[in-house]
Amino acid sequence: LGGLTLAFGIWRLIATRAGRVAVASKSPGWVGTLFGVFTGVASQIAHAGGPPFQMWVAPRGLPHMRFAATQGVLFAVVNLVKLPAFFSLGAFSRPVVTTAALLMPLAIASTVAGLWLIRRVESAWFYTLVYWLMIALGAWLLWRGLSG
Repeated sequence: LGGLTLAFGIWRLIATRAGRVAVASKSPGWVGTLFGVFTGVASQIAHAGGPPFQMWVAPRGLPHMRFAATQGVLFAVVNLVKLPAFFSLGAFSRPVVTTAALLMPLAIASTVAGLWLIRRVESAWFYTLVYWLMIALGAWLLWRGLSG
């Protein structure tokens, strides 16, 4: 996943900078289903479902506000679907719930800050930032995967 994310981020950034990515992707729906499955599996296994989602949605050329809203709603649903499995595994111990409660104000503040920021940035800058963050995330995932 790290290697794919890194390669995709670099490819899209270079192609966009060179002006080679002008037309939105028109890949068939079954490809989206495949990426959706990969998003769910990567999210369940490694909490890393963002890259497959971004690989499918970013080339489609959505307005950046729609891209961000779609990703937010998707992962809210994905995380809700994962709750029963985490409950059955006993993942919600008292220390975990306490830590989550203590971090809730930071989560809310960062969500508000993200919303403030995304409303002020243009789509081109937004996607450039997405690709740079994919490169950073891909490098980190690759490093973590290779270092054990």
